[in-house]
Amino acid sequence: MFNLTNASEGSDGRLGVTQTPFLVLWKQADGVLFYPTVIILVFAVLGVVTNILNIIVFIKMGLQKTTTVSMLALAVSDLICCIMAFWTYLCYVPAFRDMPGLPFQSIEVSLETGQNFRPYVIRTGALITAFITLERCLCVMIPLKVKNIITLPITRATIVIVYIITIVPFIVHPFLYKLDWKFFPSLNRTMVGSVIRHDPIAFFFLVFNAYLCGFSYLLLASGVVLICTLFLVITLVRSSRWRESMRKQTQVSTEKSIDLNASRNRREDRLIKMVVAIATIFIICNTPGTIVMFILSVSKEYIEGERFLPSSLLLQACLFTFETVNNSLNFFVYYMIGTRFRIVFRQLVGLKEDTASS
Repeated sequence: MFNLTNASEGSDGRLGVTQTPFLVLWKQADGVLFYPTVIILVFAVLGVVTNILNIIVFIKMGLQKTTTVSMLALAVSDLICCIMAFWTYLCYVPAFRDMPGLPFQSIEVSLETGQNFRPYVIRTGALITAFITLERCLCVMIPLKVKNIITLPITRATIVIVYIITIVPFIVHPFLYKLDWKFFPSLNRTMVGSVIRHDPIAFFFLVFNAYLCGFSYLLLASGVVLICTLFLVITLVRSSRWRESMRKQTQVSTEKSIDLNASRNRREDRLIKMVVAIATIFIICNTPGTIVMFILSVSKEYIEGERFLPSSLLLQACLFTFETVNNSLNFFVYYMIGTRFRIVFRQLVGLKEDTASS
């Protein structure tokens, strides 16, 4: 996403890119970042709690279904993203950032321990969401063959591959950046901060990763999710019309058999609705990021100089807000639409079973 470590203060008092001390620029942006920071921290905490609940409920439901395995993997990636979002923007809070006696420069440390890694995990969740919507499309298109195509071993292998191709590229970062003691002229203190290593080969792979993981993966996932979601919405509309026509044509003598089929269709429709809801949230929250990544790929000077720093930080905060909202809302979708999920969750917290659920 954004890599602002190039604008950090050098150990000799000079700056890598900007001419104004890095911390002074950040303090000037405090007013701009206040409200986005509060929103991100609130949704990050919400996301940590809800995704932990998601993981527990899915495990208690059992991992015999491919969709449950995929949604468990999505909950894990969302949990990691929410933890990193909380840590990153906690380090931006002036009360924490300017805390006396803090042995590290919080903004630079958060870049290396959270913000730089988070986009990779975001792409993990994006590709898993694409896989979930694609699987549901195949269930509608080829219902008799899909169980032989997308099996539990294939689903697990796909999840592992997605995690590998999105997270392993991060290993190039330690070859360019490291945490070490350095002198900060604006504070007149030596603290732990981000130190840049000059490695042309590692820098090449970092740029390659930025286009691959930062833009290509997100664009691919967004395209698959959008196309599959449109197909599933059309399927839901057709299914609703079919049930309505069957209801009008059904005779009393065949009501029981029709009701059995209708019950099965309703369960399938609920699963489709759940996937559509998750996909819709994903599309809404990730479309701005896709557009911004494209803009930044052709206009890098926007984030490399101090002239646009306050506005680029605000833009970054807005994207973080959308992404954190996306990472924290799935629990409510599962609870409102997923009957089985709701029953297991209510049993988990000691509530009475929802008798209204079918």
